[in-house]
Amino acid sequence: MNADRTTTTHPLRSCLRSIVGAVLALGLLTGGLTACGSDDAAASESGALTGLLRLEAGKADGDTITGSWFKMVQPGGTVEDGPYMPNGDSPVQGGSVTLLSPGTEGGLRTGAFQSEPTPGFDNGNSLAGSIMKPTRFFGVGFGVSTNAVDPQTRNPVVAPTVQNDGGKLTANLTAWAASWNNQEFNQGAPKVAAKAGPKVPGAEQAEQAWDYVSQKWLGQSAAAPVQGPSATGTYDSSAKTYELQWTSLIVGGPFNGFTGVWHLEGAFEPSAAAPSTAPPTS
Repeated sequence: MNADRTTTTHPLRSCLRSIVGAVLALGLLTGGLTACGSDDAAASESGALTGLLRLEAGKADGDTITGSWFKMVQPGGTVEDGPYMPNGDSPVQGGSVTLLSPGTEGGLRTGAFQSEPTPGFDNGNSLAGSIMKPTRFFGVGFGVSTNAVDPQTRNPVVAPTVQNDGGKLTANLTAWAASWNNQEFNQGAPKVAAKAGPKVPGAEQAEQAWDYVSQKWLGQSAAAPVQGPSATGTYDSSAKTYELQWTSLIVGGPFNGFTGVWHLEGAFEPSAAAPSTAPPTS
C-alpha cells in the first residue's frame, strides 16, 4: 500500500501539473514575445527625424521657463551661471531670457532650407520669419534662417538634420543663422568656420535641398570646415515631442566673444523634406 501511494500519480495532481506547465510555457512565450517587441520598438525609434520641428512659444511663470527661448552669455561666463546679456526688450528674468515664437512655417524644417528673404532687413529689423517670428533685441528685431550659403562666412553648408537614437537627439544645425541690425551671425552647431576653407570642385551641387522661402532647389555642401559640438536633445516617440539645445560662439559685431544659447521645444511632425517633384539634374 505504501509503495503504491508513492509511485502512483493521482489524476487530479496530473491535471494540475499539466495546467501549471501550460501556464509556465505561456509565460515564457509571452516574455519572449515582449522582449522581441521591445527590441522592435526601440529600433523603430531610431533614425532621421525629417519634417517640421514645431516651435512651442516660450512662456514664463515666475522663474519657470517653458517652450523656446534664447540667452546670450557674456565673455568669461558660463551657460549655467552666466552672466547673461540682458535684453532691454524682455521682461523675463531681468532680460536674461528672450522668449521665442513660431514663424510662418511654424518652426524648423529638417532636410530642407528656410533661407533669409531678399531683402533681409527693414531699417535694421530682420525679415527672416519662416522659422521664428522676428523678436526685438534692444529695439531691433532679430530673426533666424537656414541657408545653403551661410550669410556671414559665405561658406556652403548642409541643410539641418536631426538623428534620433532611442530618444536621444543629435542635430547638425550648421546652417542656423541669426540676423540683427543689418548684420549676420552664424549661430550654428557645429559651427561653420569663420573663413572659407578649401573647396571641393562641384561639391556645392553634389546634393540639393528644397528651400521653403524661395521655393526652389538649392545646392548644399559639407565641404566647408566646421568646429564644436552638435546640438543635442531628447525625443518622446509616443507624444512626438522634442527638445533641442546648443551653444554657439558669436564672431564679429558688437557682441563678438559672447555665446548664444538656444533652446527649442515643441511637437515633431513627420513630412517630406521637399515637394514631390524631383530636383533638376542639370
